[in-house]
Amino acid sequence: MVLDHYALKKNSLLQVLSGVVDFAARKGNSLAASLLKESAERLARETFTLVILGEFKRGKSTFINALLGGNLLPTAVVPLTAIPTIIQYGEQLGASAIYLDGARKAVPVSQIADYVTERGNPKNVKKLREMQISHPSEFLKQGVILVDTPGVGSVYEHNTDAAYAYLPHADAAIFMISIDAPLSKMEIDYLKDISKYVNKLFFILNKIDVALPEDITEALAFTRETLRASLGEGEYNLIPLSARQALLGRTGGNGRPRVAAGGIEKLEEVLGNFIRHDKGRLLLESSAARALRTINELELELQLWQRAMDGSLQDLDEKITLFAAELEKLEQEREDSIYLLYREVDRLSAVVEEDINEFRTAKTGELLHMIEEFYTEESSGKSAKELIHCLNDFSRNLIQAVLNEKRNEERLKVRSQFEKVSMRFFSRIEGIVDRMMSISAEIFDVPVEKSSSREYIMGSKKFFFHFEEHPTFIPSLEMLSVSGFLPKALIGGHLLNNAKNKLVELFDRNCGRVRYDLADGLKEGVRDVAGELRLRADAVSQGLRTALQKARAERGLSEEERRARVKIWQRDYNELIKMKETIREIKASL
Repeated sequence: MVLDHYALKKNSLLQVLSGVVDFAARKGNSLAASLLKESAERLARETFTLVILGEFKRGKSTFINALLGGNLLPTAVVPLTAIPTIIQYGEQLGASAIYLDGARKAVPVSQIADYVTERGNPKNVKKLREMQISHPSEFLKQGVILVDTPGVGSVYEHNTDAAYAYLPHADAAIFMISIDAPLSKMEIDYLKDISKYVNKLFFILNKIDVALPEDITEALAFTRETLRASLGEGEYNLIPLSARQALLGRTGGNGRPRVAAGGIEKLEEVLGNFIRHDKGRLLLESSAARALRTINELELELQLWQRAMDGSLQDLDEKITLFAAELEKLEQEREDSIYLLYREVDRLSAVVEEDINEFRTAKTGELLHMIEEFYTEESSGKSAKELIHCLNDFSRNLIQAVLNEKRNEERLKVRSQFEKVSMRFFSRIEGIVDRMMSISAEIFDVPVEKSSSREYIMGSKKFFFHFEEHPTFIPSLEMLSVSGFLPKALIGGHLLNNAKNKLVELFDRNCGRVRYDLADGLKEGVRDVAGELRLRADAVSQGLRTALQKARAERGLSEEERRARVKIWQRDYNELIKMKETIREIKASL
């Protein structure tokens, strides 16, 4: 088998990365070794997360079944998928339920519907985070991880929450559109939200089996025009197909012979080209950029050691003292930056609190008016006890609906702001790292080469605001102890006032719950970011300190031992420069 250009470059880069990891570990720079090992593992796995998105009942699960060539995921006429389902390659078909607390349980494939559907797991009473499925599909074997998300816009608001929550995990996405329903405002709004997280978006115009050829042509033109008008000019990968017919074609459903799968084969071709070419190039570029930056840092360590071995011991000690003082200043600047990061996140938390409080104030009067209207409409013909139950259900559903909508809006806003803040502070830390290298090079009079900070950062880990999905806390309204015995006419006013008071109390309490959950997610996120910032700066400062300490200790060696050390140094330096040149060649050829 002849490897293509990308595969050859990938194998070459992985080989060099392995050498740099060993080199860094050998030199005692464990943090640099760990950083590059993680980079190499990501490149080797080359996993590609393809999330299937869209409104409910657009045929997402049927489409995935067609891609996989079998009836794996449950499908139905009613809104069905309730839990994100992650499908990746495995030699054997199998499934595991992953719970919110991190627990994992093997699940028979035949019972998947009992966990991922609204019918089998209503409102996620089983407390699942996701379902993970392994499948021996050739499509998945390319490194693709498929994610089936709940549809947005159904009566089940928690399904919309789960769909939005998975956006940050997407490398690319397929958005399902149905030919029998023009793009709605909700779909356009959803697409705008998706574009904040997904760099590559493919579109499917599904259910073309219900339309005539001329109608399909018209629908394609109309949909493209709608996308351009709503999302901006550009080329939109819009592929017409029938997921249902494709599935029948690949499974021989209803006793029919297997037939050509039609539009889905075109989609597989488009996806395959993207996965093989565009995605691979981006992975290689980011991995090579990280490797070059780390090599530059390791090279500086070697140069510092060489310069420290020359000149007088007194001159070396003076330089080490000066270097330590400058490094201490930069490390304090790093801690000051992290402190500012925490304050920025505190500011975000304050904005969240202000937004939720304003929302609560503005919305309370509207909710009270709605419950009064409901009471007027429902009070006739019902007993006091029946009316209390109706008021209870109405209040609960009303609070849940308005808070779910507000929570989604606020969460997306906070996520976007949090990511911008995190990346801005990562840029600050990279600036501090650059100055560490420049100051050490200046003090010890050695050349230094710096890579692009943006290349390094954007190729590395992205930070996202994580929002833990807690169910909205809606207890039942308290019933009057006399409501079942006294006539409704005697307690009607009391009953309505009680319901209004409880609605205000519960709305206030649940606004507080949403506010707390959002703030808690920010606290968790900032701790992760602060840890990464410290790790990044420590990786460089530790390496530079180690090189100088080693040289200072070896100044007392005999002349013969020092010559032997210099010989080892020359071998190491040549090895590092050779790896550097190889990576540059790979990067230039992409």
